[in-house]
Order: sequence, then structure tokens, then C-alpha cells
Amino acid sequence: MNSRILSGWLLIVGPLAILTAFLMWPTSAETAQEELLELAKNPSSSIGVMALFITGITLLFCGLSIASRAIDESKWSSLSVVSATLFPLVIPIMMGSVGLNFGAVRLFETSPESASAIYLTGYHLTDVADLLMGISFVFFAVALVDQFKDSLRRGIGFLYLIIGVVHIISVFAQEDAMDIAAWMGMFIVSIAFGVVVLRAKASNN
Repeated sequence: MNSRILSGWLLIVGPLAILTAFLMWPTSAETAQEELLELAKNPSSSIGVMALFITGITLLFCGLSIASRAIDESKWSSLSVVSATLFPLVIPIMMGSVGLNFGAVRLFETSPESASAIYLTGYHLTDVADLLMGISFVFFAVALVDQFKDSLRRGIGFLYLIIGVVHIISVFAQEDAMDIAAWMGMFIVSIAFGVVVLRAKASNN
């Protein structure tokens, strides 16, 4: 399996794993404390869902990094070197956040106040990840649009550019709807890009 095929599969499987985790996440909670309360009702199941989420994040951002490195030499291709470097940095940030969430869920039964403080820290640790994702997607998108001439892949590049800009704005705007749109857009466009990568590789063989 070469790197292009691997990146295609990672771009599909990663978002699907994250979306599956989202479907099992407590959606009725309006605050971080309420969310922790729901998760603490079934710690083993909640930790399993969080493990699935971070696995999906790892696969997705590894796929995006590999896809960045696979961009051929062109006018703006050097920007893909930046995105290839920045995409993997999202993974340790998200792992740190999920690790704190693990601890909070396990600690809640014996020390609810400490668990709430830990969970809140993990909850807001992802704010910096949004900024990093936004910058990465902008650089990746420009290189992608410059690389391809067909409307489909250029369209995906422009969508990634919009997603990157929305990620950056959401850090400062503090709008939940904008944050959700950026994340959902990232998943859907990445799955579409993964399918396009696999189909292009299959047609070349």
C-alpha cells in the first residue's frame, strides 16, 4: 500500500470513527459540567467513546499530513510542507484534552469538584487546536487548489479553505454553531477527498 492509498483510507475511516463517537456523545448537556455528569453515569462506556474519538482524530490528521506531503511540486506547493508539519501537532493537543477527560470521568465519583475542574481544563484545551487546524487547512487548501486543475479537487480545496477560515474565526467569535459547522465540514470534505484520492489512484492503475 503506497502513501496516497493510505492517506485516502485514513481520510475516510478517521472522520467516520469521530462521527460514530459523536452519535454516542451526550447531546442533552448544555454546559461542560452537565456533560461530565452524563459521562460519569457510565464511566467505562464514556471512556470507550472518547477512545474512539481520539483514534479517529489520530487517523484523520495523519491522513491529512500524508496527503500534504503527497502534493507535487508547483507554485504554492511549499505551503503543503507547512500543513504537513502542523496537522500532526493537533493530535497531542487533542490527546491531552481526552486524557484529562478520562481522568475527570474516573475521579467524579470520589471528588466531583476536582473532576469538574479537570474536565473544564480539557474542554478548553481544544480551543488552541481550532486555531492550529485553521492555519493548517488554509495552507493545505491553497497548495491543493494550486496543484489540481480539475473542478472537483479544486472545489475540495476551496471548501478546505473555507473550513480553515471558519476554524480560525470560531476561536475568537465563541459561536458554537460556527464551531460545529467547521468540524462537520472538516469531516464531510475529508471523506469526500479520501474517496477522490482512492478513485484517482484506482484509475491510474
